Amino acid sequence: MVKIVTCLFDGTTFGIPHSTNTFDATWVDKLYRSIKRNTTKSFELICLVDKQYPIKEPVEQVSFYEQADVSVGWSLLAEMYRPDITSDRRITIGLDTIIMDNIDDILAVDSDLAMITDPYYPKEVCNALTWCNPETATHIWDVWTNKRDWVYENCRFLGDAPSEMILLRKLFDEDGKVLRVDNIHEGIYSYKAHILHNPDLIEKAKIIYFHGEPKPHELGAYPVDNLITPHWR
Repeated sequence: MVKIVTCLFDGTTFGIPHSTNTFDATWVDKLYRSIKRNTTKSFELICLVDKQYPIKEPVEQVSFYEQADVSVGWSLLAEMYRPDITSDRRITIGLDTIIMDNIDDILAVDSDLAMITDPYYPKEVCNALTWCNPETATHIWDVWTNKRDWVYENCRFLGDAPSEMILLRKLFDEDGKVLRVDNIHEGIYSYKAHILHNPDLIEKAKIIYFHGEPKPHELGAYPVDNLITPHWR
């Protein structure tokens, strides 16, 4: 069974204010349903939460260890690699992701660690989606729990909040050898960096991920949005 891990939390408590008053339980339900519509594989969606939410779909809610610490920042998301969550390989995904078409081939990726290309800095990888095995997850968690000061000092996004994406880059991709799934499977696109600049890509899109603004609930300004919003339900 494929284990897919996501997060739902109040961003103000972790120094991530743009996550405030945006995400709620309905986003988890929509992500679950969009995955279910677009795969023939058995999967389990696990959601890390800062409290229990009224999620309707069969999603396992797992409490964050960290609670209300603004110094943690984005590095909070290192908890998606906690070994206790699953002993299987896992895929991590953001709630601001829309599944558009069958993703069986993407879910089948089996690698120590895999990520996707940063849409703005193609020499770098980004964490919109990651794939990792139990051994890699254990290593990430070991660094996060036992070298916290190093993480806070060296793994900051644009010099701001600590970031688990920068942690992954420093641990695994300083030589640029991390597997990039978007290079082997077509159809993984950023809404802002790919779809808006080339709307024809919508015909091949399997996964559209959002970062910054806008978010899926704000779509409607462009004609291509009408082809995306029916999949966010």
